[in-house]
Amino acid sequence: MLEVLDDLPMLRQVIEVVRPLAEQAYRISEFRGWVWLSSALIAIDLFYRIANRPPSESFWSYSAPWRIYSHRSSILDYKFFLIRNFFTTFVIAPLLVSALALGKWGSAVLTAALGPGPGWIAGPAALLLFGAATLVLFDVGHFISHYIEHKTAFFWEFHKIHHAAEVLTPVTAFRVHPVETIFDTLLQAPLQALALALFYYLYGTELSVMTLVWIGSLYPVFYLVNTLRHTHVWFSFGPKLEHIFSSPAQHQIHHSRAPEHIDTNFSQYFSFLDWMAGTLYIPKQGERTLDFGLTEGPDPQLSSVRDLYVIPVKRAFRLVRSPEFPRKRLPPIPRPG
Repeated sequence: MLEVLDDLPMLRQVIEVVRPLAEQAYRISEFRGWVWLSSALIAIDLFYRIANRPPSESFWSYSAPWRIYSHRSSILDYKFFLIRNFFTTFVIAPLLVSALALGKWGSAVLTAALGPGPGWIAGPAALLLFGAATLVLFDVGHFISHYIEHKTAFFWEFHKIHHAAEVLTPVTAFRVHPVETIFDTLLQAPLQALALALFYYLYGTELSVMTLVWIGSLYPVFYLVNTLRHTHVWFSFGPKLEHIFSSPAQHQIHHSRAPEHIDTNFSQYFSFLDWMAGTLYIPKQGERTLDFGLTEGPDPQLSSVRDLYVIPVKRAFRLVRSPEFPRKRLPPIPRPG
C-alpha cells in the first residue's frame, strides 16, 4: 500500500486533469463572480414574477433598491470583491487540487488494499448519487468549520468581517477572509475526497467527466438558490422543508443581530445538520424585516478593505499571545428567556 505514495505517474495524471480547472480558478473573478451576480438577477426576477409584486413597484426598485446597493457596507463589499481576486488565485486552486488529488489517491489506496475495482458503468442514478453524496459531505465540512468560526475567538476574528456587513447583496458572499477560506478547505476537501475515492474505485470514471457532470448538474441550482441568501429578498421554503434544506431566509436569519438568531443555521445546503446539532432556527411570520450586522454594532476598525484583511490577523494573533489561549472562547450571547 505504501507504494502508492511513490506513484508519480498517477500524481502527474491528476495534475494534468486538474490543471485546466486551476486555470479556470485563476480566472474566477472574470467568470464565477459575474455568473454569480447574473444568476442573482435571474433568481430575483423569477421570484419577482412569482411573488406578483404590485404594478406600482418596478423590477429594479424591488430587485436592486438604491438604499441597499449604495449603502457604505455594500460599497465596501464591491471594493473587497475587486481586491480579493488576487487572493483567490492562491486559495481556490488548492481547493480543487486537494479534493480531486485526495480522491484519486484514495482510490489508488483502495485498489492496493482490495484489488482492482469492479469498473461499473456510471449511469444517471450513480452520477446523481455521487453528486448528492459529495454535496452532503461538503456541507458537513462547511457546518463544522462554520460552527468553529463562531464558537472560537481566534477564528471568529476572521469570520467576523463577513458578519460585519450591515446590508446583504450577492457581493457580500465574497466578503470572506483568505484565512477563513483556507480553514474551510482543510475540512471540506478531505470529506469530499471520501466520496470521490469510492466513486473512482467503483466506476473508474475519468475526473474530467465527473467534473463536467458536477458543474453541469449542480451549479445551476447552486447559483439560482444561493444567490438569494445574501440579498434583501425573503425566500422561505416553509417549516417542513426547512428542517431538511436550508433556505435563503434561514441564512438571512443567521446574519441577523437579534439575540434569538445568534449562532443558528450554520449549514449551507442541508438544514438537517442544524436540526441534528440543535442550532436550527425556522423563520417565523413577520420576521422579514431584519437588522444585519454585528450584535455589538458596527466595528469602526473594519471600515476599509485594508482593515478587513489586516485587522483580523492582528486581533487573532494577539489572542495567540494571550495566556488564556487556546482556552479562550467567545462570551455567551444573552438570549431571551
